[in-house]
Amino acid sequence: MKIYFAIPLFILFVLAMGCIGQPAQPQPQNVTTEEVQKPVTEVVKETPKIVLESYPTQINAGEVATFKWSVSGAKGTVMSNAVYIGKESNPVNENTPPEKTTYTLSTVKSDTKYTLPGEFTDSIQIDEPGTYYARAHTVVDGKNIWSGEVSFTVLSPQGQAVKEYSIKVSDSGFEPAEITVKKGDVVKLHFEVEQDVNPAGVRIVSPGWKNAPALKPGELQDVEFVADSSFEYNLYWMAGNLLRGKGKVVVE
Repeated sequence: MKIYFAIPLFILFVLAMGCIGQPAQPQPQNVTTEEVQKPVTEVVKETPKIVLESYPTQINAGEVATFKWSVSGAKGTVMSNAVYIGKESNPVNENTPPEKTTYTLSTVKSDTKYTLPGEFTDSIQIDEPGTYYARAHTVVDGKNIWSGEVSFTVLSPQGQAVKEYSIKVSDSGFEPAEITVKKGDVVKLHFEVEQDVNPAGVRIVSPGWKNAPALKPGELQDVEFVADSSFEYNLYWMAGNLLRGKGKVVVE
């Protein structure tokens, strides 16, 4: 009977030792997972820009003026892409189309498409002597994009440069009141209205040029012509249209 009881006890002992000797299982731990936010790359849209890279500084009347310009910061195809030229300086912005300027010449080709960005070259013959101003122009997304303005000189057929004269304008007349030039000279008169003239302004009228704008105190007027024969010009007050002085260009 002792043997029968001993065997079950021995089995229980072995099982108990097996449980005691088994390594403890690790308890699961709570793992916190943080989502890594990827940095957002901001796409900066490039501003369209046009630059007049090269242009003539001086040519003779009847010669061809060549311009080179570049457009960057824009992609696509445009129809308007040219250089505009004239004898008057023009302030411009993105709301200024070419037809709102006083530029009288251009390299516009109505049937040509231009791919942007890119570099472009075009030429134009200029026949009349004088000082000229020029800007390159294109249209991007409905906005007028203009380059900075440059100036250059077109000499007379005799190869003479423009002769420039500054004339002070006061209520008593012009200073100097008389200028002597040679026939064929390209002449540019810079009229500067003094600050103390009649507040209503003045007007300078002459058969030697077409425009006679009203000039307020401190304003300027430039007149350019090729000397052919002598002529006079008159100074009028805007108030009452009173004659206040006379000037003369003597052509020898």
